[in-house]
Amino acid sequence: MFVKLTANYFLTTDHAKSRSGQPVLVNRATGQAFLSSDTLVAYESWQKMTAAQVVGKMASWRDFSVEERRLIELFVGIQRQHGAPTSKMREGSLALSVPFP
Repeated sequence: MFVKLTANYFLTTDHAKSRSGQPVLVNRATGQAFLSSDTLVAYESWQKMTAAQVVGKMASWRDFSVEERRLIELFVGIQRQHGAPTSKMREGSLALSVPFP
């Protein structure tokens, strides 16, 4: 599975660092992969934060398919019960409220 978040970053489960279907965040330019708890500075204008926070921020910029949202939610740790949208998600898009340090 592959989800393009920005021109520079994507989520994938098809990477050596991915384990048991857990996605990783990959920097397209460097090939560096991050687990959700890894910290990074994604862009010069951003502060250092966890990869889960980076993905939460990027995921709020556009709409994603249901399948893409599931991979994003898996990465940032949002769990849905019985397939119903959570208060952090609205129909047709992902609206995450991920706390920033």
